[in-house]
Amino acid sequence: MIPDNYDAFDATEAVHVANLRAFVARVTAPASRSTQEGHLTGSAFLVNPDGTEAWLIWHEKLQRWLQPGGHLEPEDASPWHGALRELCEETGLTEGEVLSDGALFDVDVHLIPARGAEPDHFHYDLRYRFILREGAAPTTGRWIPLTELAAFDEESLSRLARKALAG
Repeated sequence: MIPDNYDAFDATEAVHVANLRAFVARVTAPASRSTQEGHLTGSAFLVNPDGTEAWLIWHEKLQRWLQPGGHLEPEDASPWHGALRELCEETGLTEGEVLSDGALFDVDVHLIPARGAEPDHFHYDLRYRFILREGAAPTTGRWIPLTELAAFDEESLSRLARKALAG
């Protein structure tokens, strides 16, 4: 799931990595939404071809801008495949319109508030960087310059941008 040689970007991400590893070791079905404590999710950090902007979508339930992503489905061969599927579903892109080396780019653990009959729970989010191919165009969302995103008050998005800017 997380390569042994994965290098956390900062102390915050190091805590997320440790929490994710402990979660996966402790539960029998980490990707299942029926796991009450939380579950694995996959996200796509989509950058434009020159690597200066990231694509964000408006999340209605959480009322904020986020990278595309969501729950893993049984047909997803891996969290990366789940992130790619979510990216295509949420942006209107096809698999052929994005590039990715498949390497884990970021790890984040965040609490999702209770909603309806679903109690609050954690999303153990595995995030992968995707690059938009020249000529492709997502249909929903907006581009935000990485320099602007790096200054966001949302630590998780800021870290994604700072990582991308750092190379």
